[in-house]
Amino acid sequence: MNLNGLVTRIRTGAERPNHVLMETVVCGKCGQRFAIHHDPTRQDVDVARRQASWLEEQLVWDHIQERKHHGTIQLPWLQ
Repeated sequence: MNLNGLVTRIRTGAERPNHVLMETVVCGKCGQRFAIHHDPTRQDVDVARRQASWLEEQLVWDHIQERKHHGTIQLPWLQ
């Protein structure tokens, strides 16, 4: 797993057994839900919150550019 964190679209029954769920983000336009996961050895609540804000902006841009949301997104490690 990327040490910066990973976003996955939430689907029924889709779990990430070796990762920690840090935040959930809902797209304000279409309602799709996304989960931010961190490696258990690098959990950071403050970073996850900044990543959630970053992700919300990316989801807005997806709609502006009329493209579908990705199912998996690598996150930057926002200090």
